[in-house]
Amino acid sequence: MGAVRAAWALVRKDIAIWARQPPAIAATVLPPIVFMIVIFVASAAVGRNPVALVVLDHGPQAQRLTSILQSSDAFRVQTASPEDAQNLLNNLQVAAVITIPSDFDARYDAGRPDPVTIRINNLNLDFTNDLRRSLPAAITHFYAQQSQSPVDMAVQETDLRSQDVSILQFLLIPNLVLMVTVAGIVNCGLATAREFEDVTIKELLLAPIHRTTLIAGKLLAGWLTTLLVAGVVLVLGAVTGVLRPTGWYALLAIGEVALLSLAMAGLGAAVGSLLQRLIPTIAIGVNLSIYLFFLSGGISVVAFLPDWVQTIAHFTPSYYGVHALQMAIFYHSTEQLGRDLAVLFGTAVVTLMLGVLALRRRAVA
Repeated sequence: MGAVRAAWALVRKDIAIWARQPPAIAATVLPPIVFMIVIFVASAAVGRNPVALVVLDHGPQAQRLTSILQSSDAFRVQTASPEDAQNLLNNLQVAAVITIPSDFDARYDAGRPDPVTIRINNLNLDFTNDLRRSLPAAITHFYAQQSQSPVDMAVQETDLRSQDVSILQFLLIPNLVLMVTVAGIVNCGLATAREFEDVTIKELLLAPIHRTTLIAGKLLAGWLTTLLVAGVVLVLGAVTGVLRPTGWYALLAIGEVALLSLAMAGLGAAVGSLLQRLIPTIAIGVNLSIYLFFLSGGISVVAFLPDWVQTIAHFTPSYYGVHALQMAIFYHSTEQLGRDLAVLFGTAVVTLMLGVLALRRRAVA
């Protein structure tokens, strides 16, 4: 019991020091907040393309097509006159101008070609291709809704996943993993490096506690601090409904976060013990966390990245952490769960061993 009390005293000391250190808190929360802002702005920019819609026919068919375009997930529609639409396009306020001609209904009723035109500012190939695909898809939907369509077509969609996830939600998981990574590496690294920089490690070594107790206290403090940060994010996500797993998947998500937090705490202890200085520990910890963030799918689905990036990503634990959390939180699936948990558990074991060895060797030195 004495060893447990001593380890718990070290835990309370490290957590209290972290809570009173603005640089440590800033290093933990600023990178995820910055990327959260970037994700929020980027999702608003790429989710739905801004277009100006010019409707020159007020017949029922033209109005029905207008309604389909306005409710489409591909467009952010702004109705305008031809002159205003041209100005919006010239000033880069919209990416394209879609025009429904004045004789749309007459041509439709006569069974003649019924052109809808689109003028695209091909400033960016990504936006351009989205627009080139989206308008024909909307017109296909327009004809598919009719019982006696002049165009014989039907659209059948089979989804691989049970629900749709917005790009903002999808990118929140890598951001959560980034916060866990930063909190684990930086917090545990700083708590360890501070003991060497302030030479308080000698006092701890002279205390009547076993060295194993000292090491366990440092690692446990880093792990609990990381869990505290992750817990706040998970609670906020559940309250807002953005990240809300249900049933036993909620417990699974918590377990996955706990494993990843433990792995990052062990890595942080190793980094702090090797560097023994606060500033280098912050620099290495934050930069390493950001690299892991990008490799785990922080800016795109990893499967869509170049092959060499995918190869590197498969050797990072954050990649498996992101996949496991996405399956549990969004899709309520156990797809490749065994693989993900095995990698996270193995990483935790390896990093804890590195942290223990680094602490032992540096403490003796």
